Amino acid sequence: MQHVSRRIFRWVIPCFCWFWLLVSAQAAEFLVISDIHFNPMAGVSREQFHTLQQLPAERWGAYFDSLKQPPVSYGQDSNYTLMTSALDAAKVCQPQPAFVLYPGDFLAHDWQAQYDRLAPETIAENPQAYRDFTKQALAVVACEFGKRFPQTPVLATLGNEDSYCGDYWIQPGGPFLASFAKVWQPLLRDTVEAETFSQSFASLGAFRAELPGLPADRLLVLNSVFWSGSYCCAYHAPGKQNCCDCTAPGPQPGRAMMAWLKEELAQARAEQKRVWLLMHVPPGLDSYVEEQDSGKSKAAELWTAEFTTRYLALIDEYRDVLHVSFTGHTHMDDYRVDRIQGEPILLHKIAPAVSPIFGNNPAFQVFQVDDQTAVVTNWQVHYGDLAAAQHATLSWQQEYDARASYGIERVTAPSINRLFTKMRLAPQSRAAEAYRQFYQVSSTPITQKDLPIFLCTVLNSTFDKFSKCLQLHGLAKPTHFAEPAELRRNAGGLGPPKR
Repeated sequence: MQHVSRRIFRWVIPCFCWFWLLVSAQAAEFLVISDIHFNPMAGVSREQFHTLQQLPAERWGAYFDSLKQPPVSYGQDSNYTLMTSALDAAKVCQPQPAFVLYPGDFLAHDWQAQYDRLAPETIAENPQAYRDFTKQALAVVACEFGKRFPQTPVLATLGNEDSYCGDYWIQPGGPFLASFAKVWQPLLRDTVEAETFSQSFASLGAFRAELPGLPADRLLVLNSVFWSGSYCCAYHAPGKQNCCDCTAPGPQPGRAMMAWLKEELAQARAEQKRVWLLMHVPPGLDSYVEEQDSGKSKAAELWTAEFTTRYLALIDEYRDVLHVSFTGHTHMDDYRVDRIQGEPILLHKIAPAVSPIFGNNPAFQVFQVDDQTAVVTNWQVHYGDLAAAQHATLSWQQEYDARASYGIERVTAPSINRLFTKMRLAPQSRAAEAYRQFYQVSSTPITQKDLPIFLCTVLNSTFDKFSKCLQLHGLAKPTHFAEPAELRRNAGGLGPPKR
């Protein structure tokens, strides 16, 4: 009997390994890393800053290593230590992903003000030195991605902080777009056609890329900052820090971006390509600030009404082409479902941030995609628990597996719509409890009484629909703000978690 067991064991192990290899061969993996908000100015003196200014990008890492900075904590943007810790952890989780998606925000908040506090000359006094330093910082981020993923395409979009001119003031056809293209294009590998990329990115910060291993699919990288209600608003006007003849161009860049998207969707349909989207600012409402008021909510639509209306009409027209969208911006592990007359059309998976400035723990995601059908089937979140960090060491661990926690088998608009509709009907359910805990990446959970605000945010793209959803839950009509960035800051968005 013992001899028979050994024979069975010898056959079972090879069969199991063969089966696992077969399953693995049908599930490619990609990484989503977002909102690093690299702040090389964190914790440095004027003398150290001056040293950084003199160093080439490839030597910044060694210099920061010599400073032995601990990772930043809640309420701050990523220093070099936190950024590289996150990238190291991502490489350990998946050393050879098919590709990496980066939904924007490379630079820290208040970049210009921090520069002026440390630099020998202010931006107004020496704008070229400021632009050179900013470009060097971007090159450092590119260098760190390239070290860990030397063969992997890192497909990135720009965030609202990514501009010489300041928050939400990115200039179409401006020098920042040209600088970023030179720094980042090598990391796109062979996913883009060089001339087409140069033309669309230089003018709008948008481009088309082919997805490795998914020949029937295509990625459209959008600059959704142009659609934001905060784009070139007076609240973030550069003033004396105007380094590049920054001007407010009005809605024209957003209209050009919308026209580019429509043209690309039409071309994808003609070529029988299915489209993924990558953007920074998602459509819909900002749900983070609602938490601050414990049921008495304030809300702002993230895009202007013009662009929300035009966009919803566009995805309705091209619903047969669109597959899934990945976004960032809110820093939370969240979702938006675009619905047309109640029917779910497109899912925006919002990536949790590496930067912990809004009280979240730093995180990244590993996604699985069936390489036969190109359907995204599952994901895992990995995070560093800042509250438990010991002796300046941040350990990374898996927070959850989406299939195990939410019971989903396909990461699509219909499946996520069903999930959140069930949460609305059963707010005490296991899935709802998981969402409350994971939203801020195991930092401060959403309170039970505030949960309907967040669920209504996921399922509604406009303020009116969001407001009606809240009132169905017996909550007060929310206060409407026209300018989302100012609302977030006024509501205490920058700071540590409440404990």
